[in-house]
Amino acid sequence: MKKIKRILAAVFFSVSLCVSAEISFENPEINSKDRILFTVKHDVTGSPSYRTAFSGDAKTLLAPKILTCYPEKMELLSKGSVLQIRNRWGTARYSLSDSKLSWITRTDSIPENAQLLSPQSVSPDGKWLCCIKKTGVVEGELILRNASTLQETVLDKNARPDYENIPVKWSPDSSCFLYEKDGTIYFCEPKAVFQKVQLSEEYRKIGTGSINSVCWANSKTLIYVARDLIYRINANELYTRGLYSSVIEPGTVCGRLPVIFDEKHDELSVNQKAGTMVFVQNKKIVSLFKLEESGFEYVNPLVSKTVTGAGGTVTAVKVFWTGDARCVLWLNLLSYENGAQKASFYSLGTELEYLASVNYFVEPQISPDGKKICFAQGETLFVYDINSWTETARLEGEKTVSFVWGSDCVIYAGGESTVRKWNFGLESGALEEDTLLFLSAASRVFWKSDTVVFAEDAVKKGVFYEFDGLNGSWSKSQETEPVSCGSVQNGRYRVYAGNSVNSNFKNALFVRTLSGKAVTRTYFPQTMEKRQVPAKIILAVDALDDASGLSSILYVLKKYKVPATFFINGEFIRRYPKETVQIAKSGCECGSMFFTALDLTSKDFVVDEDFVRRGLARNEDEFFQVTGKELSLLWHAPFYKATAEVKKAGENCGYAYVEAGRFSLDSITLEEAARGKPGYLSAMELVSFYAQNLQKGTVIPISTGSSSGTRSDWLYEKLDLLISLLLSDGYEFVTFGQL
Repeated sequence: MKKIKRILAAVFFSVSLCVSAEISFENPEINSKDRILFTVKHDVTGSPSYRTAFSGDAKTLLAPKILTCYPEKMELLSKGSVLQIRNRWGTARYSLSDSKLSWITRTDSIPENAQLLSPQSVSPDGKWLCCIKKTGVVEGELILRNASTLQETVLDKNARPDYENIPVKWSPDSSCFLYEKDGTIYFCEPKAVFQKVQLSEEYRKIGTGSINSVCWANSKTLIYVARDLIYRINANELYTRGLYSSVIEPGTVCGRLPVIFDEKHDELSVNQKAGTMVFVQNKKIVSLFKLEESGFEYVNPLVSKTVTGAGGTVTAVKVFWTGDARCVLWLNLLSYENGAQKASFYSLGTELEYLASVNYFVEPQISPDGKKICFAQGETLFVYDINSWTETARLEGEKTVSFVWGSDCVIYAGGESTVRKWNFGLESGALEEDTLLFLSAASRVFWKSDTVVFAEDAVKKGVFYEFDGLNGSWSKSQETEPVSCGSVQNGRYRVYAGNSVNSNFKNALFVRTLSGKAVTRTYFPQTMEKRQVPAKIILAVDALDDASGLSSILYVLKKYKVPATFFINGEFIRRYPKETVQIAKSGCECGSMFFTALDLTSKDFVVDEDFVRRGLARNEDEFFQVTGKELSLLWHAPFYKATAEVKKAGENCGYAYVEAGRFSLDSITLEEAARGKPGYLSAMELVSFYAQNLQKGTVIPISTGSSSGTRSDWLYEKLDLLISLLLSDGYEFVTFGQL
């Protein structure tokens, strides 16, 4: 590791550019009671952009009250009586019984960098939840928490932070859950844990594998796959089998897969009767198998289809089982045509039948009874009958940020402006009802009276809401042009937004005393604390001869809205023309990596200026023929191997050569390491290394994969974690062209 650090330190280069402010205070005003209203706008890379409304005190400058609550993440707790909302400011809970919103955790200051939220796995009854609590750069703890008392226990002290999934699966009745730890699957009963009667972990073992290797059919039955064997396990026998796991099988063998199950990339799902199983191979092949009660025979697919031709690269597959055991697939895609994110629904039976495509913003969810599915499209939230695939209800007028089912006919919809309870009236003939719970955000807030706050809709002009400070509730106003009774001053104080010393803020909020001893104070001291200009980081994505990781890379770049520079080799263009178009039309900067995967320092060829010139020109032409676009005048040699003469030759052709280390760390294969090549690091070790050893202008090479060797894992598999860590630490991502 020390040798690698010295090598990288020798080739990293530094840059220093100005960075634009991203956080601002807007429209402050004060009333006759010295109460202040204002909004804080966050526009930080990697986090959603929105305005949060606050109410503060000019006299005390105590922590202001948050008036709006943006639903970045929502969960339903306590048997459906509490709606939990999480965002950059902390965690709030809305009591559905008394219509009160309160914060259970909240930041002490204004978050200056991206605040990325990890998922939480909540039990179906909402009594328990699991999450990963970060303890280090790439370290964390898997936590089981009582949702009501907030009491916690640690399940795994060495869990890895993850911003997509939690290695936990709950039984439908919430009595038990499965979790992954150190390559082994265990079961746990949350009630027994907090009553301190849970057996030791060694007696609760299911078997080796990942959380992908197991799934619940119903509260009494689960399916577990070990290599190619499919086990049916009775939940009532978990403790017995756990006690004797060293001498007996984990369950009853009910079939054998025709291939070895890849626990890292494959997934499985079964219907409620555990008679039918969907097997998803690396997001490329989907197969439907019938399972017997027992037997070692190979299972034959009822249907097996590739999903690689679905109009784009598949980044996620989600399986929904209906109440009558029908299977519906949801494919998250990156379009080949323009690199845009979209989604498609398919019915999987005797054939793979296309149902619909939508512009994807939020993952769809199935109703508790398994009869309906909800998904977002544009500014509409749709509910479809999942069996007939017909629309049954829709909620219009607002882009959905997140939503959660409350019951079979109730959805809590979190939008850009409001959070609403939507009862679409399918129970007992009730009429459809749309109830405002609270505001997500506001474009501006002002005083209607000394106790009543008005807020303008975050998106729609001329739409206003009223906040009653006495009971803490929001309601929609009928007024279209309300007049403010507040001002920037009231005779005792004046409020205004002025210059900030902190480079992360566009301005600062000040309160000036107008009577007595004159003094001007900042409401948030952090805005007057100097910060270093964020260091610039460059992602160099190398597409040499394999596209295995391309979809993951493009998905993460779009998710966090960070730029990258792709270097594309001619071999990649010829093998993957659709993927090359996808890169070109995704908006990413594209440079050249020569026309062939050749070591330009090899003595087997005469690599002179003419050879380099013709190789760069050929790559330009092939890229243009496939994409209709031109490569930028940036390049590097395959494997980052080039002599001074090669670089000079490229310069004479008008190209700027890009340095990123002597080699790409994540492209070193196990075969090369076995032959003695130094520097092999796992993906998590690479994330840790980069996160702890970055400098200004660090270039992080990321390979899309390689056809010439294998690795235990690739950096692109942890790119989500790497980018989130760097954004939360305040780094800024740029392209080579921006430098």
